[in-house]
Amino acid sequence: MYTPEINFLKERPEVPTTVQTGAVAAPTTAAGAESWALAIGLGVAVTAVAMGAFLYFQDSFSRQRNTLRAEQTRLDGELSTANAELTRLQGLSQELQTIRTQTEGFRSFLESVQPWSAILEEVRRRIPGQGVWITNISASGDTVNIQGGALDFPLVNDFLLTLLDSNFVTSAVLNSASRVEGTPETEPSVTYGLTVTIRTIGDPDPEFTRELEQRGAIGLVEKIRILRQVEGN
Repeated sequence: MYTPEINFLKERPEVPTTVQTGAVAAPTTAAGAESWALAIGLGVAVTAVAMGAFLYFQDSFSRQRNTLRAEQTRLDGELSTANAELTRLQGLSQELQTIRTQTEGFRSFLESVQPWSAILEEVRRRIPGQGVWITNISASGDTVNIQGGALDFPLVNDFLLTLLDSNFVTSAVLNSASRVEGTPETEPSVTYGLTVTIRTIGDPDPEFTRELEQRGAIGLVEKIRILRQVEGN
C-alpha cells in the first residue's frame, strides 16, 4: 500500500522577510525623528534662556557701571572743590601768619619806645609840694633812676607812694636815703635815690591810653590804636 510523504516544512509557504523587516524598521525611524526634534527643542530653549540671562546681566552690569561712573564724577567734583578750598585756606593761613609776624614786630617796636616827655611830666606831677626836688634823672630801657633831695624823710616816702600810685609806674624802690646836716646858709635835708620801673605800652589799658593822650603823647596813642585794630582783625 502506498503511503504518501507529507513534508509540512517544505509545503509551508515562505514568509517574505522584507515584510517583517519593514514592519520593524518603521517604528525605529519615527522614534529617532522624535528624539532629534526633542533635542533641537531643548537646545533652542536652553539657548533662549542663556541669551535672556546674558542680556539681563549685561543690562544690570551696564546700569551698575553707569551708576559708578556717575558717583565717580560726583566725587571728582567734590574733590576738586575741596582742593580749591584747601588752597584758599592755605593762602589765608599764610596771610594770617604774615599779619601776626608784622603785629609782633609792631608790638616789639612799641614796647621799645617810651613816651619820655609824658613820663617826665608824670614824675613832675607826682612830686609832693615844694619840699621835694630832683637833681638828676637817668633812664635805661624801662628803668628810671631818680636822685634828689627833700626836707625830711616823710616827704621822700610820700614821693615814693605817689609814684607807685601812677599808671605809668609798675614798681618803685627807695635805694638810698641819708640826712644832710644843715649849715648856717642851708637847712637840714635828706638826699634820696629811687629806682622806678615804667610800664611798657605794648598792651595798655584804656585808662593808661587816656593819660598818655592827656600828657601829649598823641602820636604814640595813635600807634596803639592801630595795633588794637590789627589785633582785632
